[in-house]
Amino acid sequence: MGSSLTLSCIAGIVALACTASVRADDDRPADAETRDHQLLLSQNSFSGPTGGIRVVDASSGPKGTFRLALNTEFFLIGDFFVPDDAAHHFAGNLSLSVTPTEYLEVFASAEVTSAWDDSTNPMLVQRVADALIGLKGFHWVKPWVALGGDFSIGFPGGVGDMKATFRATSFGLRGNATLDFRARHRRSMPLIARFNAQYWFDNSAKLTESIERVGPLTPFERFAYGINEADAVRIGGGIEMPLEARKVGLHPLLDWRWDIPVNRQGFGCASASLPVGDDCLGNVGVKAYPMTLTIGFRMYTPPKGLAFTFAADIGVTGTRDFARELAPNAPYNVILGIAYAVDPRARHVPEPVSAPAPSYEPAPEGRIHGLVVDAPRGKPVANARVSVVGQEASPQTTGDDGRFITYSVPASEVALEVSHPEYEPGQCVASFAEVDASKKVEAITEVTCTLTPSSLDGRLQIMIVGKKGRPVPALAVTIRGPSDHKLVSDDTGQAGVELPPGRYTAYIDDPAYLIAVSEVEVAPREETALTLQVLAKPTRPRVVVREKQIVLRSQVSFATGSNEILPNSEPLLLEVADALLRDPSLELIEIQGHTDNRGGRELNMKLSQSRAEAVGEWLIRHGVEPARLVAKGYGPTRPIVPNITAHNRARNRRVQFRIVRRAGTSVAATR
Repeated sequence: MGSSLTLSCIAGIVALACTASVRADDDRPADAETRDHQLLLSQNSFSGPTGGIRVVDASSGPKGTFRLALNTEFFLIGDFFVPDDAAHHFAGNLSLSVTPTEYLEVFASAEVTSAWDDSTNPMLVQRVADALIGLKGFHWVKPWVALGGDFSIGFPGGVGDMKATFRATSFGLRGNATLDFRARHRRSMPLIARFNAQYWFDNSAKLTESIERVGPLTPFERFAYGINEADAVRIGGGIEMPLEARKVGLHPLLDWRWDIPVNRQGFGCASASLPVGDDCLGNVGVKAYPMTLTIGFRMYTPPKGLAFTFAADIGVTGTRDFARELAPNAPYNVILGIAYAVDPRARHVPEPVSAPAPSYEPAPEGRIHGLVVDAPRGKPVANARVSVVGQEASPQTTGDDGRFITYSVPASEVALEVSHPEYEPGQCVASFAEVDASKKVEAITEVTCTLTPSSLDGRLQIMIVGKKGRPVPALAVTIRGPSDHKLVSDDTGQAGVELPPGRYTAYIDDPAYLIAVSEVEVAPREETALTLQVLAKPTRPRVVVREKQIVLRSQVSFATGSNEILPNSEPLLLEVADALLRDPSLELIEIQGHTDNRGGRELNMKLSQSRAEAVGEWLIRHGVEPARLVAKGYGPTRPIVPNITAHNRARNRRVQFRIVRRAGTSVAATR
């Protein structure tokens, strides 16, 4: 029954194609270049050979081309194998097809699958490297009619038994026909029709013989392993509409496939021993024959040969009425894929035929000997770039003497562009005297180009903030350096000025605030940002200037065992700096560092010295002249109270400021 049905289907397809070709005897094919482009759009079907998604094409791509495709299919569903179950399935497929000759295609594919159902044990079944290889022969009996057939061998996997895999090897013979209505000269249309009829010798049941000795497979297990106890006559048809807009092609696809089982193996089904929900094929009948409708499209995008597939399978039969002889058909599948067709053939591009060059007398040429000078001083400018307007040659660079020589230029009026980082761009014009072209002598002219120095000023942008970083408006700031300026901050606390390059001191002296000083380097032609923080004068000063010393009402704090000044001491030191800056008569101040008696004497001497120096450096950074300060560490040698309690030791760890010299006088040492 199966063989006769296969032969009758193939005969019907051949008769249909031949009838169509006879009626189209007066059709002429599309031009070769267009036809080649159309065939290059061929991509692999899910099983490997070129075609649609589930239906195979009778033809292939052009000779010498090959195609790679990566496809996936999956579903998530409930109440499939048994009531109230949850199941899902995923498959990944990699395929390759090659067209070595005009009449032959070689194809191969490898697939991994994963099936899961929460009603069984085991719940997960994975198959690795199911493989399919095959050959497809074809012939274009008419420019738009192709007939052919293919032979394929399938190697199942999944049980880890190589002997079982070998015994389960299956193979198939298929007849194919394709009608490509794009190739018809008359009444051409964007439509491809495909027809398949295949007999599949299915030996997959031998893969799980060892498992079935324990008991019959459940519908889930037959689905997961792809097990059929019968061969199949697979008939299918499909259409594709190759639509194109600009550089993107959109090809809608519709495929239909029906597997009709043939009990070549003589399998006997005993319905009494079947799991719940299973039955014999003789009882279920046609409702168990797997029939699938596939709807989707391929999208072709740049680069040439790249295609994306988006489709869905819809199970028509075999999805609910399960037969012991057949693997269940999936109710649906979502299909996603990416493919690439490669055309490695060399394309011959004819050499352009150029017309003979007209004969003419060349125009005379010359060179410009030039000098670039500074406009106000007349001194040569080195490293200036000189370009000839309208000429693509590389610019010339002047030497240390400011001179340059151009490449050959037309011996006429020539414009030059001159540039230098420290000057404004300039232009000059060189003119040649009348030249006799017949003398074949290169003309020479001289020109002097002048440049005007550009400003090197940079911009200083000052931000004045108070406590907690809030902007302070309407505060005067004095800038001292190569150029002196006075600025006032705006409502946002900012003030800016253009300054010649150099080092500057920004100085804020306002009766309501402690003096703030900061140094800054202004770079040429760049913006430099500076933030100045000002603190309001305290209502009760913590720094008092006496006759012989500057008294601190709180102490400078350091990190333990370090000369790092802690941030909470900066307001106190700002008051010290303010006192020194406001009273220039304090000509020399000794900064004394003292420690308690814990630790070694030598270590305490070094620590007290480094702390005194750190305070001095902090004051210098905030505007106090270095010549007015001297740092001295005394270690534990000058305690002010006995080191017998923690409180006393804390008092002995201190920084003191002794006035060594006032203007015109010297102050005696004090403790």
